[in-house]
Amino acid sequence: MLKSPLGLVRADSLHAAPVFRMLVVSTLALSIGLSGHYLKRQASVMTAAAVPVVQEAVRVVEQSAPAMAVAKVNKVVSQVIVPPEIVAREAELGGGQDFSDMLSDSGVNDADAKAAMNALSRVYSLQKLHAGQNVTLTFSRTPQAETLTQAVFQPEDTKEISIARQADNTFAANIKMIPIIRERVAARGEIRSSVFEAGERAGVPYAVMAAMIRVYAHSIDFQRDIRSGDSFEILYDQPKTVQGKAVGEGSIIYAAMHIGGEVKPIYRVTFADKSVDYFDATGRSARRALLRTPLAAARVTSGYGMRMHPLLGYSKMHQGVDFGAPIGTPIFAAGSGVVEEIGFKGGYGRFIRIRHPGGLSTAYGHMSRFNSHLYRGAKVNQGEVIAYVGNSGRSTGPHLHYEVKMNGRQTNPLSIKTPVGRVLEGQQLAQFKSGQARIYDEYTSLVGKKPSAETIKVSSNTVSSK
Repeated sequence: MLKSPLGLVRADSLHAAPVFRMLVVSTLALSIGLSGHYLKRQASVMTAAAVPVVQEAVRVVEQSAPAMAVAKVNKVVSQVIVPPEIVAREAELGGGQDFSDMLSDSGVNDADAKAAMNALSRVYSLQKLHAGQNVTLTFSRTPQAETLTQAVFQPEDTKEISIARQADNTFAANIKMIPIIRERVAARGEIRSSVFEAGERAGVPYAVMAAMIRVYAHSIDFQRDIRSGDSFEILYDQPKTVQGKAVGEGSIIYAAMHIGGEVKPIYRVTFADKSVDYFDATGRSARRALLRTPLAAARVTSGYGMRMHPLLGYSKMHQGVDFGAPIGTPIFAAGSGVVEEIGFKGGYGRFIRIRHPGGLSTAYGHMSRFNSHLYRGAKVNQGEVIAYVGNSGRSTGPHLHYEVKMNGRQTNPLSIKTPVGRVLEGQQLAQFKSGQARIYDEYTSLVGKKPSAETIKVSSNTVSSK
């Protein structure tokens, strides 16, 4: 009996003619060659271990029976086991492909591709997948085959989906939520051409600047009141992934517009019923019944009153204000209310009328398209996108025609005075005042610094609503 790292060979049972010498060596060399291809470092160890077996087989081959010799050598060779190699590669969902098509193009057999897609469909809507989605595929590779073991992708910043092969060769999918941290960020910027441009230079996300403009739109006409040299300050709470990517819209805690030497601060207040509002330094709500302008960025191209109509060629009362803006610019509901009219209306083109509390109504004309969720009788909230700037109807260029009626009478949208919203008093006002200094101190401590990546509890003013 010969003992070696590769097994036991019974010498007295080996009887073969010299012709089998080459068979023994060639068969074992082929196996060791394969192991060297897949195991690299381990190959030399296996080769050294195999040498005594080959030498013994050769020494006794002349005394061995050919059939028994071949069988014994094959048994020895079979013990050189090559474990599967784990490999990973990236795939991308192409236009017009479904998930199984992408897997098939990446070398996955059709049965596994369909099974993996079916597993995915049980936890995630396949309709949400889009061309360009990257997927990491993991395979188990042996000399005979390559088998899919896992597919992982991130369809959203906060979700990771994995589809893994189970012990019974079926597939199961799982969704893992990616942790979100909140960073408190402070910034300031000088306005040169526009508020959005100033925000971009200061590194403030577009969504945060748009939210700030919506709050100030109640009291500031961003087309006429802002001048070069004015500035802004802002403190906001920004959700981010652990990799540092901003997700969702940040919450403004404090902001201030410096306009013509006057400072207009606003502070966020969260009430006991979880409602949120913004207030000026005196405790009066920044909100009004109507926004001053229903666009985030536009210019007044035609005011309210008599004018020479550009298409009709005669003087005519212009019962609204025109705001010039590119086609597709979002249009906001100037106030909360109910849609009274929506559709195509003669010279107005695509038209919406909204009824608001207190005898107010607003109208919007020449849009390119409506918000698809709107219909006659639908309720809208102030600041909600209702349509997009266009050039429909009797129009000389892309713009929004905006009208306001008070108690059924046409009113100049730029001069109308609407009621102030909530006003803080008593204990609420005292709590609010004490919180202002703390919030501004936080702003001054952070402005100009890089935000920390710690999870921060929102410390906005909180007052009880009694």
